[in-house]
Amino acid sequence: MNIEEIEKLIAIFGSFGVGALIGGGLIFYFIKSYLPAYLSEKGKNLATKEDIQSITDKVESVKAGYAEVIEKIKSNNQIKIAAIEREKNTKKEVYMDAVDAITRSQNIITTFSNLNIPEEQITSSLSEDAGKIAKVQIVGSKETVNAVTTFMGEIGIACLNLMLERNVLMERKNSIHISGNLRDKYQNEVERYIAIMKNLNLSGNRDPGTWDYVNKSFKFESEQRDKHNEQINTLSKIQNKEHIDYVRKCMCAFFEISTFLPKAVFSVRSELDLEISKEDYLDIFNKNIEKSKSIFEEFLGKVEARI
Repeated sequence: MNIEEIEKLIAIFGSFGVGALIGGGLIFYFIKSYLPAYLSEKGKNLATKEDIQSITDKVESVKAGYAEVIEKIKSNNQIKIAAIEREKNTKKEVYMDAVDAITRSQNIITTFSNLNIPEEQITSSLSEDAGKIAKVQIVGSKETVNAVTTFMGEIGIACLNLMLERNVLMERKNSIHISGNLRDKYQNEVERYIAIMKNLNLSGNRDPGTWDYVNKSFKFESEQRDKHNEQINTLSKIQNKEHIDYVRKCMCAFFEISTFLPKAVFSVRSELDLEISKEDYLDIFNKNIEKSKSIFEEFLGKVEARI
């Protein structure tokens, strides 16, 4: 409002008298001073309410988004936990089968000492268990795979060495068996000629030619029987001594291979979260090994004393 407009407004109010002039002045002052402030404050209040609503909406949106994120995290964690449990269960299944197979494989070392078991039967057992043990390489950690592979490698080396020595014993055992069959054959002939002699005596046969043939045949069969019997005794003496030495080698290999077992045990238990004190386990393990060695040596000493 400029000066001219003010002058016109005063002139208008002046026509109504002094009171109107004063009243008009008051109205002008009110309009000039308070109305703009009132309108401004009213606008601020309206803006504040709108801002609060906007902020509230944003907070609710954030809360909803946060809740969705939390649910996704929970869902992902549950999926991960389920996957971990499935993995553990798979490992347990593989490791339990592998433990049985590894135990049988190690026991084969001692089985070599039983010369009555064919080599084909021993090696076929190794082949059957190899597949179960190989699965460890699929589910096992680096430490477990390394420990099991090392353990089975030691078994393989021991098997090769023991098979070579076993072949010598098996060949001698076969020679003893053949000599035993021949001895029995000649013994049967000896007994047959003895029976012929009895019949000749009972019948009163004194023919020189007949008796000469029977006596020579009896002597030959007896000599052959005694020859093979001596061979059996000689070979058996050697066989018994070397067999005991071989049994000792088999057991020594068994105990030596056993020292590689704890590393595999610790690694598997760690994967399956099965806590155990290494010191306690090794104490139990070593005491058991030493006790087994002592019992075995005592037994072999008794066997050697009887030979």
